[in-house]
Amino acid sequence: MADSRKEADGTPVFEPVDFSDLHDLIKGAQEAGTDKDDPVAAALELGVQETKRVAAEIDSHLHVLEDESVGDYVDSFQSFEDLHQEIMATDAVLEKMERMLGTFQSDLSTISDEIRMLQGDSLQMNMKLRNRRALQSLMSEYVSSVVVSPQLVRQICDEEINEAYLNYLSELNKKLDHVKQQEMQKLPSCAQSAPELEKLRTKAVARIKDFLLQKINALKKPKTNLQILQRNVLVRFKFFTQFLGEHHSAVADEVKAHYVGTMSSVYLKQFKTYVSSLQKLELEYSPTKADLLVNNEGQSGGTAGRIWDNLGLGRSVQLKDKGNVFSLSGRDAILNELEKDPIIAHTHKDKVKYYHEQLFRSHQMLLMDTATSEFLFLNDFFDTKGDHALFVDVFGKTTQFFLDSLEGFLSTCWDSVGLLLMIRIVDFYRKTMQRRQVKCLDSYLDALQLLLWPRLRVVLDANIISLRKACQQNLVAATNTNPHLVTRRYAELAASLHALSSAESSGLPDTLTQPLGTMQKEVIALITSMAARLDGAENSLVFLVNNYDLVLTVFHERHLPRGATAAFEDLLREQVQKFVENQLMRYYPDLVMFVKNTEPAVANISESSIRTSGAGQSPPPGVDVQKMEQVVRNFSQNWKKETDRIHQYVMVSFSNFSNGMEILKQVLTQLLLYYTRLQKVITKSFPQQPPAFAHQL
Repeated sequence: MADSRKEADGTPVFEPVDFSDLHDLIKGAQEAGTDKDDPVAAALELGVQETKRVAAEIDSHLHVLEDESVGDYVDSFQSFEDLHQEIMATDAVLEKMERMLGTFQSDLSTISDEIRMLQGDSLQMNMKLRNRRALQSLMSEYVSSVVVSPQLVRQICDEEINEAYLNYLSELNKKLDHVKQQEMQKLPSCAQSAPELEKLRTKAVARIKDFLLQKINALKKPKTNLQILQRNVLVRFKFFTQFLGEHHSAVADEVKAHYVGTMSSVYLKQFKTYVSSLQKLELEYSPTKADLLVNNEGQSGGTAGRIWDNLGLGRSVQLKDKGNVFSLSGRDAILNELEKDPIIAHTHKDKVKYYHEQLFRSHQMLLMDTATSEFLFLNDFFDTKGDHALFVDVFGKTTQFFLDSLEGFLSTCWDSVGLLLMIRIVDFYRKTMQRRQVKCLDSYLDALQLLLWPRLRVVLDANIISLRKACQQNLVAATNTNPHLVTRRYAELAASLHALSSAESSGLPDTLTQPLGTMQKEVIALITSMAARLDGAENSLVFLVNNYDLVLTVFHERHLPRGATAAFEDLLREQVQKFVENQLMRYYPDLVMFVKNTEPAVANISESSIRTSGAGQSPPPGVDVQKMEQVVRNFSQNWKKETDRIHQYVMVSFSNFSNGMEILKQVLTQLLLYYTRLQKVITKSFPQQPPAFAHQL
């Protein structure tokens, strides 16, 4: 097969076609004697001839083209010559560039070596620079620490003490600390500067001392806001106390002692003045020992005087000046005002009077806030690190004043409600200090509780003893069946103590359980004793019911828990039942006695035996038919009248209308039960035919 190729310009070039193989194939076929008439052979013969002709034409055409191409080549000879010259010139240029690049490569190698050398020199110089800078810093620091410049001397000795002075003092402090180092003291330069620094230290200490003493003395001025002066002035210069502590501990202690003495006196004076001004607002008449549940103190008026005192008429003291001894009467509202601002005495010109616990709350809150501020100031200014010793030195006289004042007050205090309120106040302020995470008053608050709790127990025990003594010696008596004054006092006092013994005040319920239980037993004994001395069992019952009902009424008004009211509810229920029976025995004695006496005689008669009993059977033995008829007739004739009499008596006997109506309802209910029981007795006695008088029921 002829191969075709393309020139660079895209013109196809054909190689000569070799038909030798085809000729050999045809020749071989002829020699094999192939039949000339064979169509295939004929076709092959014809194809061979045609092929030869085509080959001859192609060969001729190729010769023509060859001749033409030779002419073209001859025509292009000059172009080829020019191209050759250009190639030679380009080759010369490239050879020159090769030589230049070789030289440049050699130069680059030399430069690289120089760069590496310079890099090494740079690293070495950089290390030397760092060393020299470090040395410069050390030398500068050393020189700065040992050299006392005239400017620093002037600043320490002559400049006004203000916030800028802190910077001067800080610089001096650094120099002093540096010179104090043991290795520095061996150097001659330090030895030369040490005397000058010592002079500056002495001068600075003297000036700082005078400045601090002056500022501390300013705290003595009347009407000075101590907290503002402490925070805005002294705390800004707290570095002064640090400087004194490091460089002159004796002067530091002197300044601290002067502050303690000054503030101790200032606080004591201010709180004394404040407490004195509050005392003018206190109720004029405080409860005394004569204001126990029962006044057992001997009076000049004898028995009559005691009666008047027990009735509250012994002294002409107005209630607004004396206050309530047993009832809360809104006194517990103070528990919702424990975080209000303290009372300012000079602003109260309307003659408002306060209970002692209200004044106690006011000055204790002021004490708590002042103590908190002072403790935080001491921790900041003197860097006490939370230690309480310095605070105790400052506040010790003030807290002792309050403890002494409280002790003096408690010696004559017989107000148990006020005492319990004060205990609640102290307990609240203890928790407030815990929330603030300030424990400087813990021991003081403990001391307050150790004074208040025993005194409260003394007052409660005195009330218990007054009840017991009154019962044993018959010191009080009931003049009528109305609730007694002692009962009301007890009810108000017990309700007040229960109401104040909330779960919020830890330990209060358990601490008061025993005295309240004992007081309850004693008052019940006293009420029972007074009832027993009244004329007639009926009056005794009415007296007991009225007194127990009064106690429960007060307890329920105060929303006391079931545990506090259960005992009196049981007693009231028992006495009401007795009163109901008493009334029925008084107005329907025949009915009650007949039913009670006859019921046992017919108790064994069942409903079935009644239905199966024969006609004409007589009443069972023990049934008084004549008495039965009398009871029925009397009840039929008199029940309306007797019921009206019961109604009138109940309404005038019981001071509590609601309680009276409830008792009347129980009386009528019990009367109805007796009536029903009477009917059952008649039915069982006459099972076949009821008697004629039975129709009157």
